[in-house]
Amino acid sequence: MLLTIASYGQKNIGYLRQLIQSYRRMDFELTVVVVSEAPKDLGEDVEVVVGLPSRNTWSLPFAHKKVLAQNLDSFDLFIYSEDDVEVTEENIRAFLRVTPKLRDSEIAGFIRHETDDSGAAILTDVHGPFRWKPESVERRGDCIIAEFTNDHAGFYVLTQDQLRRAVATGRFLKGPYDGRYGLPETAATDIYTICSFRKVICISEFDNFLIRHMSNLYVHRHGVPLPLFKKQIETLIQISNHGHPATTLCEMESKMSHLWWSKSLYEKPTAELLDSVPQPARRILSVGCGWGLTEAELKNRGAEVTGLALDSVIGTLAASSGIEMIYGALTEGLSRLTGRRFDCLLISDLLHLLPEPWDILQRCVQLLESRGHIVIAEVNFQALPIVVKRRLGVSDYAKLGSFNESGIHPIGVRTVKKRLRRLGLCTDKIHWLHRTQSGTIPRLLRRLGPLGAERWILRAQKQN
Repeated sequence: MLLTIASYGQKNIGYLRQLIQSYRRMDFELTVVVVSEAPKDLGEDVEVVVGLPSRNTWSLPFAHKKVLAQNLDSFDLFIYSEDDVEVTEENIRAFLRVTPKLRDSEIAGFIRHETDDSGAAILTDVHGPFRWKPESVERRGDCIIAEFTNDHAGFYVLTQDQLRRAVATGRFLKGPYDGRYGLPETAATDIYTICSFRKVICISEFDNFLIRHMSNLYVHRHGVPLPLFKKQIETLIQISNHGHPATTLCEMESKMSHLWWSKSLYEKPTAELLDSVPQPARRILSVGCGWGLTEAELKNRGAEVTGLALDSVIGTLAASSGIEMIYGALTEGLSRLTGRRFDCLLISDLLHLLPEPWDILQRCVQLLESRGHIVIAEVNFQALPIVVKRRLGVSDYAKLGSFNESGIHPIGVRTVKKRLRRLGLCTDKIHWLHRTQSGTIPRLLRRLGPLGAERWILRAQKQN
């Protein structure tokens, strides 16, 4: 087994030494290579390869690829790891058990967790638009697999045959670049994204494909508790047994770098959004319901809440809070609601991702009661920082003029108000949301009013 570890600087040197010792205790014949920007004293039996692939310090993880390719004929198993990812021998043996059951195009992958202050496991790679694909669930003998859309785990394992086929594509040794992910994440994921493989997770023995991110970098920023994540896995297993639908509402990811402005399945309720929903509303429809925290708050106010689920896996979390869930593609879900009427419709951070947003908006309005309200929350694409970057062609901002390239319609308040007016609604409330961080730039943006706002929430009322 060849273990190649990327390690920059001294911050994680303790974790690095710990994980090397952990691998040495495994029952494998082990060779360890560390790629680093500077020499490191890790013992005579650890080779340290010094040098950055490019001037960008974040490019270091790309250095591992050359090491793997140069040793292609000398090892049976190849591992890439960041210097703070704890892996057990059982993790690797689970990979070896599952691999013969997979297709040639599939690689068994892993998901990281961190631990919070109480010691509970938090799946910090589960956030934003990252989700299980309900349609990907398949049985491979006694193994059930599914795809999770976040390919990054800071770690992967390849057999010699898998590495050989990756190198044969001519893309494995591609130099540093980013796109869907940043540079270090891209180095750890393009085995899946550009080398003709797909990462699958064995959910029938999920615990053996769970690895620990020792540095706990993200546990206080985002993530999902392990028991909540396992509820989703239970739903996937139901799908494999044909006991639950396998559906997705619509495309939730943008085509922008780092997935900017994609729809989050894990939105948390905000006072501004909840206040925009009229208190008297008793029948509420949420178009694009994720894990259901906002919808649960509205239910606690006494409303009957129905959700068009973003997908049939995440939707089960909202359903467990007593939310009525409708599963299916967006047009299908709206059709199933024909004849029903709602006092309020909620569409949060979704309209800009739809290929035909105005057609969907019209169909939604048809579900409103007379004098009912619609609440739309969106990114402020007319904010001065975005406008300036579009004009200057910074990064992917130039793509915002084309839905085919960006996956985004940069809609604004004026356009939405005009469209709603044509549909017989009158806007009665607009809330501009600014950054809450301290600092000079956030203060300046707040002074700009709507031009400096990150997001907006609009409420309009049907007039008949």
